Amino acid sequence: MLRILAWTAGVLVALVGIAIGAVYFYVTSDDFRGRIETHASALSGRKTTISDISIDWGWTPHVHMSGVEFANAKWAKEPYMLKAERLDFEIRPWPLLKGDLVLPSLVLRKPEMVVEKGDRDQLNWDLGEAPPAAAVAKQAVEPDNRFETPVIGRLEVTEGKLTYRDPKRKLELDGTVSTATGTGGDPAQAKLELKGKLEGQPLTIRFVGGSLIMLRDTEQPYPLDLDVSFGATKLKAKGTVMDPFQWTGADVQLALSGHDLADIYPLLGIPGPPTPPYNITGKLHREEGVWKFVQSKWHVGDSDLTGDVLVDTRRKPGHLTAKLVSQKLVFADLAPLVGAPPDKPGGNVSPQQRQTQQQLEATGDLFPNLPLKVEKLRAMNMDVTLDARRVIAPSYLPVQALSFRVVVQDGVATAKPLTLILLGDGQSAGAGKIAGELVVDARTDTPKVRTSLVASDIELRNFFRNSRYFDATYGKVQGRVVLAGTGRSLAQVMGTADGHVAAALGGGSVSSLMVSLAGLQIFDALILYVTGDNRIPIKCAIGRLNLNHGTVTFDRTLLDTQKSVLHVQGQASLITQAVKAEIDADAKQFDLLDLHGAVVVQGKLRQPHVSLGRIFPIPTPVIGTAKDVACGAATQQLFSGQ
Repeated sequence: MLRILAWTAGVLVALVGIAIGAVYFYVTSDDFRGRIETHASALSGRKTTISDISIDWGWTPHVHMSGVEFANAKWAKEPYMLKAERLDFEIRPWPLLKGDLVLPSLVLRKPEMVVEKGDRDQLNWDLGEAPPAAAVAKQAVEPDNRFETPVIGRLEVTEGKLTYRDPKRKLELDGTVSTATGTGGDPAQAKLELKGKLEGQPLTIRFVGGSLIMLRDTEQPYPLDLDVSFGATKLKAKGTVMDPFQWTGADVQLALSGHDLADIYPLLGIPGPPTPPYNITGKLHREEGVWKFVQSKWHVGDSDLTGDVLVDTRRKPGHLTAKLVSQKLVFADLAPLVGAPPDKPGGNVSPQQRQTQQQLEATGDLFPNLPLKVEKLRAMNMDVTLDARRVIAPSYLPVQALSFRVVVQDGVATAKPLTLILLGDGQSAGAGKIAGELVVDARTDTPKVRTSLVASDIELRNFFRNSRYFDATYGKVQGRVVLAGTGRSLAQVMGTADGHVAAALGGGSVSSLMVSLAGLQIFDALILYVTGDNRIPIKCAIGRLNLNHGTVTFDRTLLDTQKSVLHVQGQASLITQAVKAEIDADAKQFDLLDLHGAVVVQGKLRQPHVSLGRIFPIPTPVIGTAKDVACGAATQQLFSGQ
């Protein structure tokens, strides 16, 4: 915003300089206006026309111009980059002897300014292509700091119009530029209001800043108040800056809110992660090309975070560093990172995320097919750390803390280390842990995703919190996940996944009711329903899922209990997101009533149906002949891939 105001003032000052330089021609030529136009065109490198010019002579000459037009760059679409119905200014001659330009007043009536960017990011206001004489005008148009801005006592702009076009960013803005009288005798404020579209979304910008004389004041901080609305994204910056061009000595409070942090990319050029609705506040500073967003407080979904974010614009591409800490992280708020909606009925979710959740429920799918815009990972390198010291998760997911570091380098995002701390058994200081890495290679339009995770000492009972099976379940689970897939959505990645998932429970206990129901031992199940559940020891439980391009096969998946050995066989398709598997029980002991059938699990992964398979009309006794499983050897073979 400040640069646009400076451009306007700079071109006006260039016109002033041209008029002063043309005084000589005024006293020596009958074609005063024509000579000024020729001189101005040579100086700026752009054709300049002036309908009329006159000067009121005195100790402070007063110059009047009307019908002022500056031609646009040759490649630009609009014919003029600046037009003004009338330009009036007063000038003090004596400071010119020292090279200073002092204008007691500058009045601009009905100016029309056009800012355009070309297909090579060139700016129509850049006079670099102009002849060497344009260096003077270029310096006025593009001041590097507040010392280089002109001294203007009173600036009055009425009925100003501004147009901004950037086809590459799909940005179109039209608005007004004006000055407003300050309160209490303060200098007039600069006001800018723009409306348009950015990538098809409505964009509104409102800016109120100090006067141009305040831009040059080296002691008084420059005040600014900026409001930006882009779709559902809202940005507000308010405060003061000692040097608004270098953004040094800033005391600016920044607030950012919206439905999804990923939506800030077209506006700020920062690839934010997909999130639930958010509200972020903090202080904005800048030092030597590094923007610093410090003392920030984040409310994302139902989670709270604090930390600092730095963006180094000196590097190509830019580099973002963020260190965030959370004392309350709702695990469901992480779901948008993989394209899934937060599973929080009545929670803080966006309309789009609520719609995605409804679609998943209607189709029965588990993995969303919502494309992730991972190509944004090529726009900026990043180093982001999150330390979530308290995690609120569903009862079936006993995560109590998590931390990760994500490094993005040239389109490849690596989350390493990635650590989840799970609840312990409540009797020791130890806790379960899942640790490893996740890599997203977005250097091509179809990203490649791979992960390697190791689970250790995970307490089984904590997966049954708030259920009748909790008290009867005990044991620690070890596991490993190695997967790789390609795709632009979680559904596509899982539908192409290769690898395996392995888990083992080396002893413990489980609910007798669960085992009896799974083995269809009716007599035991009826007794337990009446008398209550109890615990039965288990020797081991092992399982391996082999994935081959989205097809999952149950391999050596079993549960060895005191009474029987349960086997799981079947397949699942991650392409159709459906499963068909059977649970068979080989009895070790005599059972009076057994249905001699398997439990069939079939249907969508999100909510499969459980039913009885091949069933004899009348339950009959069974003589158990199953043997104990060699758990140690089986577990070793499982993890070794044999």
